Amino acid sequence: MPMLHGCAFPGCSTFTLSTYCVEHELMVRALKESERSQHAEGERAEDAPLTAETQSEATEPAAF
Repeated sequence: MPMLHGCAFPGCSTFTLSTYCVEHELMVRALKESERSQHAEGERAEDAPLTAETQSEATEPAAF
């Protein structure tokens, strides 16, 4: 039979059957997904030519 235990997120006192309570489970999943997407974007950026400018670089004035 499953037992309730405290959420593994520091400072959370919610009891759950899972590792994290629902609120923190969603937060941890979103964080992992954002890390995955940043890693994937980094891989795509490495493949891009070094001379290409991004749209934001092309429209911003040079700082002096």
